[in-house]
Amino acid sequence: MKSDVATLQNIADTLKEEPMASQRVLAENAGISIGLMNAILKRFVERGWIMLTNVNLRKLSYAITPAGIAELSARSQKFAKRTFEIANKYNETLCKVVSDANKEGKNTLVLYGKSYIKFLLIYACQTYNVTFLEKTVDEPIEEDAFCVVGEQCEEKDIARLTEQGGVSLLDLMEE
Repeated sequence: MKSDVATLQNIADTLKEEPMASQRVLAENAGISIGLMNAILKRFVERGWIMLTNVNLRKLSYAITPAGIAELSARSQKFAKRTFEIANKYNETLCKVVSDANKEGKNTLVLYGKSYIKFLLIYACQTYNVTFLEKTVDEPIEEDAFCVVGEQCEEKDIARLTEQGGVSLLDLMEE
């Protein structure tokens, strides 16, 4: 089940698209039952995250309060901090790997395929004066280079290129 803050974010997103959304619409968009949405909305009202307004005898209107917005903002900041910490850890790992490869005489790093963290590889290469190249997964492994296989490659390509002497970027991150 989603956390309360994730559910609050879902409600906020729905209300942004459809300000007069019903409980049914909120529940459908959150992937939960109407009864559970009703209980969640009551809890969020008690916490001060959501405000209810009677539109008429049969219709309620929902709005995220400043306290609800503050809660979502805090969640975003925690997520950003966690992401930065992970990126820093990956950067340190890749800098060490590139530095070690450079010390072993590898002055070129070749990335085979795609990677979400290509920018970190480029940074590590620039830091340690190593040439950065990109190749497709169909190109042969360069024997004189440090060859890294991107995490966005298909499993069969990762397996084939690592058998030929490349190193999986995912394996480097696990070390």
